[in-house]
Amino acid sequence: MNEIVKRVIEHYKEPKLELEYSNPFELLIALILSARCLDKTTNKITKEFFKRFKTPCDIANSSPDEVNMLISSCSMHNSKAKSIFELSKILCDKFDNKVTDDFDELIKLPGVGEKTANILLAFGFSKPTIGVDTHVARVCKRLGISKTTDPKEVEESIKSICEKQYWVAFFSGLILHGRYICTAKKAHCDNCFLSDLCAKNI
Repeated sequence: MNEIVKRVIEHYKEPKLELEYSNPFELLIALILSARCLDKTTNKITKEFFKRFKTPCDIANSSPDEVNMLISSCSMHNSKAKSIFELSKILCDKFDNKVTDDFDELIKLPGVGEKTANILLAFGFSKPTIGVDTHVARVCKRLGISKTTDPKEVEESIKSICEKQYWVAFFSGLILHGRYICTAKKAHCDNCFLSDLCAKNI
């Protein structure tokens, strides 16, 4: 196993997200809300949101304004409310009130890109995928795993050093590493367990 992959997996152990959810639908909503919004803030919003809405059809039978009101403390809440309402109508009508586990169908949904779809499939459906967010892209470039922060290149670079069975553990570890150690403005290299392996492309 690649030494960077080995250390990340050993340090962060079980794959995990800091978002709170109990099913794929809740995870999908949380992922959409979490864009440019702290997970801590997202969790506060979803705690109340899921008291009101349990399924896609619950949202589809409400209104964009009601959705917007419940997520108003989130950044970009207007566009997120519209996306959540529209995708809920699609899931309600086309997918029997459930979240699909088909990647190609997921990325057709409003507000759902490849990153969101991959993270959803990994943690909502236990599928081996690689979700490349800004943390993963930044850490991979700094470590020298990838030459750029382009999501596709980062994904392929991870695949070249990491076995499929470890994809989720590795990318989820990189998210946490980028969030708390290899941070955007000032990397904490003195506290990094990868510093001796790092290309330090900062």
